[in-house]
Amino acid sequence: MENIRIFFAGDFCSKPSTAHISVSEDLKALLESCDLRVVNFEAPLMPEAAQSHVSIHQNDDAPAFLSDLGFNLFPMANNHVFDCGEEGFLKTAAALGHRTFGSGTYEEAYKVKVVEIKGVKIGFMALCFAAKHGVFDPFQPHDGLACAYLNDLRVNHDIMAAKKEVDFLFVLPHDGIEYLDVPMPETIARYRDLIDYGADAVIGTHPHCPQGWETYKGKTIFYSLGNFFFNSQKSPDFKTDKPHWYEGLCVIGHLCDGQLTFETVDTVNTANRRISIDKNEERQRHNEQLCHYLHDVPAYDRYLQEAVQKLATTQEFPIVERFDARLPLGTRIQIIFKRILHRLTGRTSKSQQSLLTMLKNDTRRNLLIHALKNNPSK
Repeated sequence: MENIRIFFAGDFCSKPSTAHISVSEDLKALLESCDLRVVNFEAPLMPEAAQSHVSIHQNDDAPAFLSDLGFNLFPMANNHVFDCGEEGFLKTAAALGHRTFGSGTYEEAYKVKVVEIKGVKIGFMALCFAAKHGVFDPFQPHDGLACAYLNDLRVNHDIMAAKKEVDFLFVLPHDGIEYLDVPMPETIARYRDLIDYGADAVIGTHPHCPQGWETYKGKTIFYSLGNFFFNSQKSPDFKTDKPHWYEGLCVIGHLCDGQLTFETVDTVNTANRRISIDKNEERQRHNEQLCHYLHDVPAYDRYLQEAVQKLATTQEFPIVERFDARLPLGTRIQIIFKRILHRLTGRTSKSQQSLLTMLKNDTRRNLLIHALKNNPSK
C-alpha cells in the first residue's frame, strides 16, 4: 500500500541573499514529512555577462536554500525565467539540475517530468501563459529555448498521452491575473479543460496572491498558491502594499490506496525574514469566501466585475489610452515623434512594448475585454 506525500508551494524569488530568510520549525517538519516537494522557481540566476539593470533575477544562493529545505522539483515555465536571456536560463538550469521541467527546447519544454516512487509513477507538467519573454509562439518556428505555452493545442494531446504512462498527473499552469484573488472565467474554463483531458489535479501559480479552489468532476483545482516567498528588490527591507502578497497557500497531495486527497496549509512571509505556518483564523475565513465565489455564480460575477474594473483602470486602460485618437493634439504629436524616433533607431517604444505584451497575454487581454464590456465610455 503506497503512502506518498507531495508538497506544493507557490512562487519563489529572492534577489537579496537567502541568508536573510529563516523557516519556522513546524514548516520544516511538514516539508520533511513529504516525499516530493515542488516550488515554482520564478526568476533566473544572473549570468556574469548580464547588464546590471536586469531587475527580476535571484541570488545565486537561492537553489541551495531551497534544496536544503528539501525541494526537489522545480517547474520553470513562468514569465520571468528568461529575463536574463538564454545564458541566465542555462545557468539556472545547471544549478537546479535534472529537477527542472517546463522549459528548454520545444520538445524538452513540453515533456512531462515523471518520478517513480514506491512503485507509483507520478507525472508533472508545467505550462505558462503568453508572456514578454520565453514562451513559444504558436505561429512561429519553435527554435531556440523557451517555456511551454498553456494554450498550445498540443497540450491537450500531451496530457492524454501522459495519462497512459503515469498513475497520477499533476498539471502546473502559471497563469491568471496578478493581484486578483479569484480566477477569470476563461482561466476556470481552461483549468477544467485540463482535468477533462486527463489531469488528476491542477495547481496554479502567478497571480501573487492565493485564489480559491474547487472540486471538479471529483478532482481538485487550486487556481493560485500565491507567493511562497517573493522579493525581487535589492533590499530585504523592501515592502509592497499589494494585497495578500505576503500570504502563501501550500498544499499537500496525499496518495494512498490509489486515491488522491489534499490538505491546505496557509503560510506567511514576515518582513522578508521568515516563512512560517499561518494559523490566523481570518486567513481561513478569506479562503472560505474565495472558494464560495466559485460555487455562487451571482456573487462571483459581482465580485469579479468590481475587481476587474479596478485593475483595468490602473493597469490596462492607461496602456491602451496612449494609443487613443481622442488624446489632446499635443500629446498625440509627442507620441508620433517618439514612434518615428524609435523606428529610425530600430527600437520599440516602452508604450508599444507594453501594449504588445498585454495583447499577447491571453488572460490580460480577457481582463481588458471584460472591463470594456462594463465600461462603454472606454
